[in-house]
Amino acid sequence: MRKFLLFLFLACVLISGVFASGDEASVSVEYEKEFEVSKEYLIVPIKNGGENGLMTLYVDGEKIFDYSVSFANSAEEADWYAFFSISRFSGKKARLVVKATESGFALIKQSDSVPQEDGFYKESLRPQFHFTSKRGWLNDVNGMIYYDGLYHMYYQHNPVSVNWGNMTWGHATSPDMIHWTEQPKVLFPKNEIGTCYSGAAFIDFKNQLGKKTGSNDVIVAAYLRTKIGLCLAYSNDAGQTFTDYENNPVLTHAGARIDTPRPFFYEPTGRWVSPTYDFFTNDKGEKRRCVGFYSSADLKDWKFESRVEQDGWGDELCGCVDFFQLPIDGNAKNKKWVMIFIDGSYIIGDFDGSIFYTLAGKAADVKDRNNSLVVRGNFYATMTFENDPQGRRVQVTWMQGWIPDMPFNQQVTVPSELTLHSTADGPIMKMNPVKEFESLRKKTHKWQGTLGAGSKALSDVKGELFDVEVEFKPSEKSRTVFSLRGIEVVYDAENETLSFGNEKKSRRTKLKPVNGVIRLRMLLDRTSIEVYGNDGRVYMPLMVFADEKNRSFSAICTKGNARVNSLKIHELRSIYVK
Repeated sequence: MRKFLLFLFLACVLISGVFASGDEASVSVEYEKEFEVSKEYLIVPIKNGGENGLMTLYVDGEKIFDYSVSFANSAEEADWYAFFSISRFSGKKARLVVKATESGFALIKQSDSVPQEDGFYKESLRPQFHFTSKRGWLNDVNGMIYYDGLYHMYYQHNPVSVNWGNMTWGHATSPDMIHWTEQPKVLFPKNEIGTCYSGAAFIDFKNQLGKKTGSNDVIVAAYLRTKIGLCLAYSNDAGQTFTDYENNPVLTHAGARIDTPRPFFYEPTGRWVSPTYDFFTNDKGEKRRCVGFYSSADLKDWKFESRVEQDGWGDELCGCVDFFQLPIDGNAKNKKWVMIFIDGSYIIGDFDGSIFYTLAGKAADVKDRNNSLVVRGNFYATMTFENDPQGRRVQVTWMQGWIPDMPFNQQVTVPSELTLHSTADGPIMKMNPVKEFESLRKKTHKWQGTLGAGSKALSDVKGELFDVEVEFKPSEKSRTVFSLRGIEVVYDAENETLSFGNEKKSRRTKLKPVNGVIRLRMLLDRTSIEVYGNDGRVYMPLMVFADEKNRSFSAICTKGNARVNSLKIHELRSIYVK
């Protein structure tokens, strides 16, 4: 009897607890609704850190996407709202299948506006000249291409969370690589074939995939579908929407996925060539990473050509590899091939359509790479724009670093032009902000003279966003300090080092004067600083948060002195200011 009474008591406690927590309304179950698409967006309320549910959308019986979502259970509980553009399906029958609570399911709806959209780009930690997604997470930039007057940037995106996951291709366009307009997402995760990892875009100018239906050239995206392999998707509307190729995957091999392809057409052989993030087994039976070269006559059937091997497991150096030609010293008759790895290190060499050789004439491997001009900080997964109208190679990367307590997360670097330059030790690569960035300058302050312990330059300048250019000749053992809203950039002449940051986060690198002179370019945004040293010989990106109350600039030598030939401080406008 005692056992029975104890059992009854515990059962009553359990049942009362269930009802106290909201009865069946607090239990995630599968719900379904059908509707005719009649509005611009599908709106989804998000609770950061909430219990994960599932969401699947079908249109006219075709699955559009699957997402794992932390739904809010009430409008009061919603931290922010995810949104999907569905207007392209206008008039069609849609079916939404959701695993959520009843109250959470009821909040998912069609709408011609997004809740909280009046606050887009006005958040306190929103970068003001670095691209960020309106809502959700971003990481690797993908499919960088110029077409018909616009630069297209696709990117790894989780539209329903500020954390990584649900990999989708987000999309933004720009006339100048500086002012971006976010566009509807283009590639979506589906449980049966996987999510959409990184890749590249190119123009199928000969219509070899056979998918051209109108006047536009077909833009093709090559990317990894995580469950099936390397895939193609094509666009007939100038990159606004993509359709997966029906015979995907086009490239895979047993025991290893092939990732982050970078196809281009190689004129001398009349074949498409794609370096990819690949794997192989060495002569000891050990699995190793590499850049694998594959070629195709028609984009559909690919064969292995060669590889750039990585000896040892190591970091994912071969992921998101980029590969292109650049002229040395601007001489179009003296071009070399450049392979850039995920950390910004690179190899300069020659390519015959099958094998990549170093300048010494040996087949290249990862050990042949130059040290990166990038001082690793918040920098990962390089990618350059294809088909730039000026023939440039402009690089944008994921500026890896957390932006806390915001309905968006992560940002990308300022677009920088890559160039090759001859030196006594062989050609080197430099990078500098694209010329278009100067369009953000609204007011310039100039100064020249000698800095010392008792003298400061332009200390009366106040502002939030800065572009600073300086050329100075440091005295022996001097220490020159530039402070941008409390973020210090320091040149130590005794040790020939450049360092910057604050007490919480900093970076340091060697930087020798060129003809006795140091040149720096410093770009300060709300959540980052990027420093280019000696005309782009080094590049240092850092996620760092300036003190909101500090709007000052100063330049001083705390040891010795420095002759400043030119100091220009450009106050910048936000890319969101018309």
